[in-house]
Amino acid sequence: METLALRVLRNEPGKFEELLSRQGSVLLNKDGKPFALAVDVAEASLEETLRLVMQVRAQLAVSQMRGEARARGLHKLTAVQVDKAVRSTRARRKA
Repeated sequence: METLALRVLRNEPGKFEELLSRQGSVLLNKDGKPFALAVDVAEASLEETLRLVMQVRAQLAVSQMRGEARARGLHKLTAVQVDKAVRSTRARRKA
């Protein structure tokens, strides 16, 4: 996948447009770090593309939460321990 500095997009939008048309997607970098992913979208498939992007973002969020839970050892909790933690948290929220 081609990468492009964000300043190139700002200063030379034609270069960005040409690269996106040719490659289908472009990774934008800001200060040398990934910033955004641009994807060429046909008008006819815009809604479907947006739906798929939102689905992937949700899957990534769930994966990240699972990784964090694993790192904290929470994956080892029993169902009884989880239920107790949920009841405790709900009780605090009601107070």
